[in-house]
Amino acid sequence: MSQIDTTTSPGATSSGATSQSPRVRNAAGFAVRWAITAVLSVVVAALAGTLALRLTMAPPMSDLRDFVLFLGVTGGATLILGSAVLAVLERAVPLSVRAKAFLAVALGSAVALLNVYIVARLMFISDEHDLPYLFAALVFAGGATMFFSYNAANAMTQRVLMIAGAVRELADGRYDGRVVVDGDDEVAALGRSVDTLALRLCEAEEQRARLDRERRELTAAISHDLRTPLASVRAMTEALADGVVDDPVEAQRYYATMNREIERLTRMIDDLFELARIDADALVLQRHPLPLQDIAAEVVDAMQASAQRRGIALHAEVEGAPATLGLDGARMERAVGNLVRNALEHTPRGGQVTVRVRQGGGAVVLEVTDDGEGIDPEHLPRVWDRFYRSEASRQRAADAENDGAGLGLAIVRGIVQTHGGEVRVASSPGRGATFTIRLPLSEVTT
Repeated sequence: MSQIDTTTSPGATSSGATSQSPRVRNAAGFAVRWAITAVLSVVVAALAGTLALRLTMAPPMSDLRDFVLFLGVTGGATLILGSAVLAVLERAVPLSVRAKAFLAVALGSAVALLNVYIVARLMFISDEHDLPYLFAALVFAGGATMFFSYNAANAMTQRVLMIAGAVRELADGRYDGRVVVDGDDEVAALGRSVDTLALRLCEAEEQRARLDRERRELTAAISHDLRTPLASVRAMTEALADGVVDDPVEAQRYYATMNREIERLTRMIDDLFELARIDADALVLQRHPLPLQDIAAEVVDAMQASAQRRGIALHAEVEGAPATLGLDGARMERAVGNLVRNALEHTPRGGQVTVRVRQGGGAVVLEVTDDGEGIDPEHLPRVWDRFYRSEASRQRAADAENDGAGLGLAIVRGIVQTHGGEVRVASSPGRGATFTIRLPLSEVTT
């Protein structure tokens, strides 16, 4: 039996009273439950034996009382002797689960056989002839019982050891191992639980590795993207400060370029802060009843000048009368704007970008379609990833104005999902791409 830790807990009162730790309470509760169960088992076994004797022989009540007393004494002696033996053995030599199970069965069988021998000894008349046969039969029964009990305990222990080995592998950081435990009992259920834990830990490790990879990509991308406009602004500022540029027209051109570079830096920093709020699940929406088609129209109007400079036809289409939704106008405008800006960046001169709003399938749908280079199939699963640069899959236009760090589409996904919607992309090389926002009609505001 395990020793109980009675160390005083930190929450002792000033009067000297101590509160029991969870370990002490659990151990005490287990001891009480075990004692109650043991007494009940002896009582039930004695009643069952008495009932069997009553049904088969119908002895007088005095014999029944003596028989119940005999069973109670032997049963109590079994509990006391068995507990004492197990306690002494466990203190002297640490016992395995296999040994405990074997000893428990062996002691129970020994007591049962002893009871049979005592009853037979009291009843048999021909001691010289019958008792030796009975003794031999009891020896055989005891040996068979111990053999089967050892095999059963050994089989159960082997299954537990398999699970213990799998847990040690998990502790060592090896998550690819699996536990194969036969059966459908509690041990098999424990093995399946360990397998589930291994899968979850493996997924968590893969996610950690992915986030670490994204962090490195972010560091490299942001370092490059911040360095380029900062270097440009610094060079033009030094030229103006040193008087290298004295022509007013040229100076105005410098100021315009500096302003454009500062806007790029501001946009990148805003993207980083927005993505940080999305990652922290701290994006608080200010919802108002707004038609999604109105937001799309505002974005298209605001980006017409940029599209014309690129030589791209940009227009909006509305099919039917889509329902009004409860939207955060500023953030949804940012999401739509990121999609349109992304389409313009990847559409060649003379191309076309269409923003279409419609209602269907229990949702209000916004589609941004371009006829650019398209996206290779192997890159489609990653276009929404944070800090993923799509240049590997889509060629930017030669006069592209935005050189972001690949945060725009990740922000789109975060904003749309916060609204309870979903985003998708469909594309094939050479045939452009279609980015789709679906907002459920459950967000309808009346």
